[in-house]
Amino acid sequence: MASKKYAFILGLLTLVMTTQAQMSATGGSDWKDSSLIPPSRMAQHNEFLNNQYIFPAKPRNQWELGFKVGAPNISGDVSTVFPTFGYGIHVRKSIGYIVSLRGEFNSGTAVGLNWKDSYNYMNNPAWRNNGYRGNQRIYTGVGNQTVGLVAATDRVFYNYKTKLNDLSAQMLFNLSNIRFHKAEPKFGLYAILGVGVTFYETNIDALNASGQKYNFNSIPGGTYATRNDTKSAIKSLLDGTYETAGETNSQYNKKLFGKTSKTNASFGMGFAFKLSKRINLSLEDKLTVLSDDLLDGQRWSASPLGDATATTHYDTYNFLSVGLNINIF
Repeated sequence: MASKKYAFILGLLTLVMTTQAQMSATGGSDWKDSSLIPPSRMAQHNEFLNNQYIFPAKPRNQWELGFKVGAPNISGDVSTVFPTFGYGIHVRKSIGYIVSLRGEFNSGTAVGLNWKDSYNYMNNPAWRNNGYRGNQRIYTGVGNQTVGLVAATDRVFYNYKTKLNDLSAQMLFNLSNIRFHKAEPKFGLYAILGVGVTFYETNIDALNASGQKYNFNSIPGGTYATRNDTKSAIKSLLDGTYETAGETNSQYNKKLFGKTSKTNASFGMGFAFKLSKRINLSLEDKLTVLSDDLLDGQRWSASPLGDATATTHYDTYNFLSVGLNINIF
């Protein structure tokens, strides 16, 4: 998966650089342009033009409208499939040379599939309630002091499809204006820090078109070297409907638009390439963290046998995107 992601990033960089080269970007702010100066600073602007004041007036802080497409993916207990598809829209307001504020909405679908089989899944209702039988402890004797193990009869391959939605408020820090001695650089580097809310829905493909459990036992065992062959065999078996709701923490998690919701924090970096006076192309990668281990519908470890404990790490998700941004005024 990592090699696919790096290839995707390289492809986006190539697209950005090619587009920039083809568009003959002669844009840039004209220091004489009075339309960029707010009325409250017009007197200083006129004095500067007439050589009566040593400093030019500060231009008005701009608004930006942006659109992006990209690939969301979840880092959790199930291997992610890359690339996937997502999109976003934002409104950004500069409040100075360094800092700007951005309100953003992102939406996309993340997909996952394990090539390793699992047997210790009986605490996961998506599999247990559909008739699969994994490892299970039994307690007998006086006071249930005798512990036995009923071995699994069904192997499963964890999978998911998660519809992710993200609404956030962010601060962007322009790193290009700090030490780059250019009046109007073509290239901009910025950091992202934000908070928001994630609302999502996770589903599992556990049943075939007839509503029966899959015979995963028919999938030949594989190794890391042959994992792609194993995944191909699993995909050929699955019908891709993702009909079963993934496990949720219904006792603790709140709902937003009928979906599980959690507050989040986001961090990221971005690159912007100026194409004209008002248009720039961006390449951005943003990581979102939240206190939830069920973005991928799976939170149970492979031990102890028959009575799995919950995994110890929360899920996170990443959104790699390319965007077109327009300074509207």
